[in-house]
Amino acid sequence: MKVLFKPAVLGGLRVALMLSVALALVSCGFTGYGQWGQHARYAGFDPDSVNPGGAADFTILVPLSGIFYNRINARRFNSLATYEDPSLREFFRSEAAFADYYAALAEALERAHFASVRPTAVRLDRMERIEPNAVLVEVSFRGKNGLPLRFWSTSVTRRDRWEFGSGRWWIIPGKL
Repeated sequence: MKVLFKPAVLGGLRVALMLSVALALVSCGFTGYGQWGQHARYAGFDPDSVNPGGAADFTILVPLSGIFYNRINARRFNSLATYEDPSLREFFRSEAAFADYYAALAEALERAHFASVRPTAVRLDRMERIEPNAVLVEVSFRGKNGLPLRFWSTSVTRRDRWEFGSGRWWIIPGKL
C-alpha cells in the first residue's frame, strides 16, 4: 500500500482547514466595522425592549436594519441586477419608495467616488427615536476610492428614516 501523504502534511492540512473554517464562521456577522450595532449610540429608546410609547417593537429593529444594510453592502449600485433584486425591495412600502431610495444612495456613492459604486463595509452609527413609531438610522458606508492615484478609502454617511406600520418596519426615503 502506497502512502500518498505523510502524516505531518495531513496534520498541517487539517490545521489549515480548521483555521479557515473558524475564520469563516467568525467573519459571517462581520460587516467590516465590527458586529452590527455593537458600538452604535441609541437615543430615545432601548433597543432591547419593546416600545413603551407606541406599537413598534424595537427588539427587531437593530437585527432587521442589519439584514438590510448587509444586503446592500458589497453590491454595485450602477448595476441593473442590484436594482432589480427583490430582497432589497421588501423593506419599502412601494416600488416608487424603493426607486427614490436607490437613486439617492447610488448618487451619494457616486459623488463620494466609490470604486465601481460599491461599498465594501457598512457600520451602524446611531439610532434615534424621533416619533413614537419612527427612528432615524445613521449608517456609514466605506469603500475603495475610485479616483486615480487614491490608495485610501472613501466613505459616506446616510440618515434613513424607518417607520413602524402595518405590523412591520419600513424604510421611508427622502426625496432627491
